[in-house]
Amino acid sequence: MKDILTSPRIENMKRKRRKKRLRLFILLFVLFIVLVGALAFFSGNHRITINKIVVTGTRIINVSDVEWSVQDIISGKYLRLFTKSNIFIYPRSKIYEKLLIDFPRIDSLSINQEGLNTLNINITERAGAYLYCGDTIPEVESEIGENCYFINNDGYIFDKAPYFSGNVYFKYYIALTGDNTNPLGQQALSPERFHEVARFIDGVVALGFKPTHIIMSPDVNTLYLHHGDIDTSPQIIFKDTNNLHDILENLSLSMSKREFASEINSKYTTLLYIDLRFDDKVLYKFQ
Repeated sequence: MKDILTSPRIENMKRKRRKKRLRLFILLFVLFIVLVGALAFFSGNHRITINKIVVTGTRIINVSDVEWSVQDIISGKYLRLFTKSNIFIYPRSKIYEKLLIDFPRIDSLSINQEGLNTLNINITERAGAYLYCGDTIPEVESEIGENCYFINNDGYIFDKAPYFSGNVYFKYYIALTGDNTNPLGQQALSPERFHEVARFIDGVVALGFKPTHIIMSPDVNTLYLHHGDIDTSPQIIFKDTNNLHDILENLSLSMSKREFASEINSKYTTLLYIDLRFDDKVLYKFQ
């Protein structure tokens, strides 16, 4: 069998083709890098980045909390190159999902852009599912849920409620400043204070707990958690003078730690209370 010799001319043509393909590849690669760099650079142009977040439709949900949550999502860059706040590539679906998780009170929301710099977020809150049931819990369990009144999202007592057994509605037990025998037309709490407390309760729900009712006094407030068939009635205790945002943050930070969350969840049937009355401390006790 004879070897087929390649002529110098053919070999030279092959080398030239390889060099040409290599030069073309390098040129295309450089053009790609330049194009990506240019897009990355212009993605941060102030003319096409979100610098204003407008939140509408809220009453209880704190607007600044929503703004902060959105701002946190659109800060930074994709792949350390493309600005997330760019109006054309901002993470709309991630904003939508995170807001629904962070704010359980949201019933529906829409996210729309206005121009090239403004993001409009319209929120519909769930209707108030609250009852005012007097200043103390009845000693007879069958009477719990009687003599209750509906409260709107501003803490206004507006109608007599039919008897509800169980935890269909969240219940407030508060001593009114007016006539306790006829609470209709009164404020359970001032709108501002009611919003604060409702936001705190929503935050507790977001952490995985199921609050059922709260007893409020000028000194110590006790938030009761769903206990199901267990013997204890778990409580979250806090002072009326506590900053609710701060103590919720402390509880959230504690629940983010695996050891704490695991102990609370695994021993929930014997949980007596979680005490948030002390600054930067979360105390708890089991049976």
